[in-house]
Amino acid sequence: MKKMIIGLAALLVVFSQWVSASELTGAWELEYAVYKNDKGEVVSEIKDKATLSRKVLSDNHFTFITWDKSGKFIVAGSGTYTLKGENYNETVDATSEARLMGKTYEFNCTFKDGIWIHKGMEDGVLIEEHWKRVN
Repeated sequence: MKKMIIGLAALLVVFSQWVSASELTGAWELEYAVYKNDKGEVVSEIKDKATLSRKVLSDNHFTFITWDKSGKFIVAGSGTYTLKGENYNETVDATSEARLMGKTYEFNCTFKDGIWIHKGMEDGVLIEEHWKRVN
């Protein structure tokens, strides 16, 4: 019985970190991102607001824009997303960067201390992004 109670408590902790679509609805700003190659080496990092990015989500659509500190536009895109448990997937259907068009990104996501964290692969690079709600 004791093992069952401990197991249920552990499951509650895991489930409490999952994100629901209603928790994602709104505006988010990128706090931190790290990109690692297949050897685990950092190939790029965004910190200290060197690059700024904002993402807005409705019930099943997203849009994002990225710019630098001077206000210069870098990239924008939008599309649809699905969320099932920890699986957050984005499919880009409009973008300023042709290589992103039609791409689907598959992320594992959690919600911890007000930060939305998602991790996934793109072209052999592990992406980890930390987003903070701004509305």
